[in-house]
Amino acid sequence: MTREISRLTRRDLLKTGATVAAGALIGGRLASKAFAASVSEIVWGTNEAYARPKFLEPFEKESGTTVKTELFSDPAEVVTKLKAGGAGVHMLVDGCYHVEISHAEGVLQPIDVANVPNWAHVIDEFKDAEGLTFDGKQYGIPIVWGTNSMIYRYDDVGQELADIGALFDKQFAGRISMPNGLFESLIVGAMYLGIKKPFAMTKDEMDSVVDLLIKQKPMVRTYWNDIGDLKNLMATGEIVVGWGWQPVMELRGTGVDVRWAHPKQGELAWYDANYLTKEAEGDVKTACEAFTNYLAGDTYGRLLGDETGYRTASKLAIDTMSPDLQDKLEIKKPSLFLKGATWFLSPSDPAAYQAAWDRVLNA
Repeated sequence: MTREISRLTRRDLLKTGATVAAGALIGGRLASKAFAASVSEIVWGTNEAYARPKFLEPFEKESGTTVKTELFSDPAEVVTKLKAGGAGVHMLVDGCYHVEISHAEGVLQPIDVANVPNWAHVIDEFKDAEGLTFDGKQYGIPIVWGTNSMIYRYDDVGQELADIGALFDKQFAGRISMPNGLFESLIVGAMYLGIKKPFAMTKDEMDSVVDLLIKQKPMVRTYWNDIGDLKNLMATGEIVVGWGWQPVMELRGTGVDVRWAHPKQGELAWYDANYLTKEAEGDVKTACEAFTNYLAGDTYGRLLGDETGYRTASKLAIDTMSPDLQDKLEIKKPSLFLKGATWFLSPSDPAAYQAAWDRVLNA
């Protein structure tokens, strides 16, 4: 893993936080160049795919502020450094599946949304998404998102599927695949049973899900570990219906008629969002909020989507995309994916979830 760690340096100029705020990014562009005179560098804990130079250049050019990066494969790596103090990281990309842990560790701080006007232009479903606010205060601004859902071979199934019940249907016995990792099969079972809080199940709820999955087990051809495995199984026709991730849909480019279901029970949604760490103070904090505003503006999400295929949470960026890119990302109607979504959170009791999943595997 590559890391580029940089300590904060500041220009020796007298600028107030109010002046910096006046330079906040609106629609991905700066309202004032005064911002550039205050802070020369900010440090972003993120991953390589989100922080390629061409994605950051528009902000750096407009603001005069360099965005240095500390690259990681897991946000827990940065959280450990932040807990120890002096990490020199001012912002952190974290996901809904982990951020509750980061918040509990006390390394994050609220965002002043007055400095992030593009929050108003984020896809509506994120306004109530769990993990972006704590104690009524805004902490995160979503950058990218996706959903996990049921995927099926239409050419074999012969009909549109819009019910998770297909994963438990005997007519597909031996040609079903479920995920092995992240306790995801437990969550899918909970969604099918209508359990309101799949990531905080009671013992009785967990027992009902385990019973369901044990009954399903003889119908399951395999529990996949790597998404490439599911993709190959779908390509060969060994699997006709499974719970999976977006990369499987690349098979459509090879002529395989795989389709993405929008089940009536909803999809399992995830996001990565930008958060401020407690090491962002004064003008640096406001500079980080301006950068966060840029991420939610009309430029970053378009560049990111074009090169990496990630979906932006910014309606402004979606509007600037070409029709071809909108079609490629299937992003023109995000509500198709996000309506009734279950957000991918950290399990309330990971040990209990692991024990439950072990019961299924060992049955």
